[in-house]
Amino acid sequence: MSATDQATAGAHYFKINLGGAEAAGFFKEIDGIGSEHEVVVHTTGDASGKSVVQKYPGQLKWNNITLKRGVDANNALWTWRKQVIDGQVVQARKECKIEVLDWTGATVVTYSFVNAWPCRYSAPGLSAGGNEVMVEEIEIAHEGMTRA
Repeated sequence: MSATDQATAGAHYFKINLGGAEAAGFFKEIDGIGSEHEVVVHTTGDASGKSVVQKYPGQLKWNNITLKRGVDANNALWTWRKQVIDGQVVQARKECKIEVLDWTGATVVTYSFVNAWPCRYSAPGLSAGGNEVMVEEIEIAHEGMTRA
């Protein structure tokens, strides 16, 4: 393994690929990538009557992913969410990829998601006197993930 393989790369920005098309642009914040198992506790007694506790993996749960980005003219996230609102859930399900990019724009890691669809969209709060960047959010549900 080379020194570059062992180095940890900083995450500078991200991009999402929706069903084979880079449609949503770049992101500055992504939360929720991961999975977990419910823990099932089974207690029995041994031959001497002493309790024996064993833990097993139960139901697998894939976390929803929240993506945040500055608002721009790109309408892809809202268009995707609107498919679900309009009842077109089957058409909205996509194979998605999130690429973590380094400062040069090179891909550091790719997360791929199966049957992803947008379950929530939030437009930014508006303030006429503010000078903050307006940030939109989309939450994506999915049925499985790989890391490459």
